Parts: sequence; C-alpha cells; structure tokens
Amino acid sequence: MQDIILRVEDLQAQFDTTDGVVKAVNHVSFDVPRGTTLAITGESGSGKSSVALAIMGLLPYPGRVTGGKIYFRDRDLLTLKGEELRKIRGREIAIVFQDPSTGLNPVLSIGDQVEEIIRTHQPVSRREAKKMSIEVLGQLGLPDPEEIVRRYPFQLSGGMAQRVMIAIATALNPSVLILDEPTSALDVTVQAAILEDMTQLQERHGTSIILISHDLGVVAQMADSVAVMYAGEIAEYADAATLFRSPRHPYTASLLASRPRPDQESRGRLAAIKGAPPSLIDLADECAFLPRCHKATSECRSEPAPKLLPVGPAAAHVAACYNPMYREDEGTAARRSA
Repeated sequence: MQDIILRVEDLQAQFDTTDGVVKAVNHVSFDVPRGTTLAITGESGSGKSSVALAIMGLLPYPGRVTGGKIYFRDRDLLTLKGEELRKIRGREIAIVFQDPSTGLNPVLSIGDQVEEIIRTHQPVSRREAKKMSIEVLGQLGLPDPEEIVRRYPFQLSGGMAQRVMIAIATALNPSVLILDEPTSALDVTVQAAILEDMTQLQERHGTSIILISHDLGVVAQMADSVAVMYAGEIAEYADAATLFRSPRHPYTASLLASRPRPDQESRGRLAAIKGAPPSLIDLADECAFLPRCHKATSECRSEPAPKLLPVGPAAAHVAACYNPMYREDEGTAARRSA
C-alpha cells in the first residue's frame, strides 16, 4: 500500500467579490503518495493555482477555504494556526511560484534570501547558513554560486532567477514541493535543465511533487498521476500513462487533441476547443463543460453535474462524465473540437 503523505479531501475555496461569489475550488480530492509526482492541469482559470495556495494557507484576500480537509502526515493543515502552520510551511511543504520576478525581494541579495529560509527553520549561525546557501545553489546548476549569493535579482537571467526560487524552496529538503508553472516563461533548453534538476531532487530525497502546468509535454515527462481540472473541479484523474493513452472525459480528449504533435505530420491548423470556460460565479447545477461538449446527451442536459466515477479497468481512473470517451471516439475528438 502506498504511503500517502498529503491527502486533500473535498476541498472548497471561494472569493467573495462585488460581482458575486467565485467558487474557485469545488469539492476537490486527491492523494499524493511519498516520492511521486501529481500533475494538475487544465486551462487558465480552472482553479489549479487556487488549490496550491489553499494547501499552503496563502489564498489572497478575499479568498478563503470554505470546506474540506488537507491532511499532511495525518494532521489537518486547515486546523493549524500561527506558529504551528509556519513550522510546516517552508520546512515541510514548499512552493515555487510561476514568476520569479515577483517572488524574489529586489532589495535583498540572493544569499540573504536563501539564508533567511534556512535560519527561520534551523538553529544555525549566519556563516553556516551562507555555506548551505552556496551548496544548494550549486546543486541546482548555478555557475559560481559564491558569486551568485552576492548578486541581486535584477542581475540574474530568468532561468537563473527561477533556479534561485527553487533553491529557496528546496534548501531544507521539504517532503512536499509544489511547482506552480515553474518553466512557463523559460526557453526549452532551460526548461529541460530545470525539470531534470527536479527529477534528481526527487530521486535524492524522495520528495513528493505537485506540478501545476498547462504544458501537457511537461506533464507527460514528469507526472506519475494527473488530475485534469475544469471550472474548479476535477474532470478526470488517472495515472499519467493511462490518461494520455485513453482519455475518457471529452474535455481531456480535446485538450490532448489540441497539442502539437512532432511525431505526426502537420494537418493544417491545430484543433481548438469551441467556446470559453464558464464564469465561476453562480455556476449552473449541470456539467460545467456542457456548452462546449461534442458528446453531450439528454442525460447531461437534464441531470445535475456528474460525480467522479470509474471509467476504465483501473479503479483509480475516474471521470466526471455521463457519456465518457472510448476508443472509437478518440479519432474524432480533434475534428469535433475544431
């Protein structure tokens, strides 16, 4: 039986705005076994980052968690306050944000920022913290880390700044590392190097990773399991190989059909999913993907939104769909979504 280090149960979060209540996270549940990578993917606005921020207790105002549980080693993080939560956040669970230019303090040197996380959680001297900072920056492939610790964020390239962000997050070897679009603004060469760094980190320390990305190539490369989110909910969940081979939710199949395939000859324009994601204010009590779905049936239009149900040989492959995709449907997904 797998050792579950993080368990999210029926998580709900919302933002109270002047236009109405935005239900950013709707009854989301998943497990993260020790030493594995769970990828959370989907279109922009689907709730991926809100899930990550809720886990960290960092939902910005006016966001708030309204229900559910988040268990880390059998402790519900939502019940922890103040110092108890700070001891876990950064030390046991760390996050790397998407944009390093906003994550790094422009008036502090790189060394000061890495040392800060170390000295906050460990009783070490400033000299020891500096030595540890240089070591962790070197492990992440930064050239001349002794010089890097003296620089300021504006003196670094985008790739170097992102590596510094990862160094800050991994300096204390956290048990769970959340990566929120860690390579979206980087060129493919730097992207590949950073993903390799993450793989090596996981192999060295048994780190569990939650990877948030809309890049299905990165997801395929890194993930052991995948949760596909749509309109604040999980539409489909499976191990990565199964999901890419046999997507069952029409939304998942359409996402996969819209990606460029270098192993196939070009057939003109890429397929696109018709329409746009719905507003998360006052969602109707029906499948949120219904207006864009090419497989909708009368049941989809007359029944409440479907729950996650088994859709494949493996019990862990589930989808929230009344009329899931099967092999004979997959060849038409691209044409129907264009």
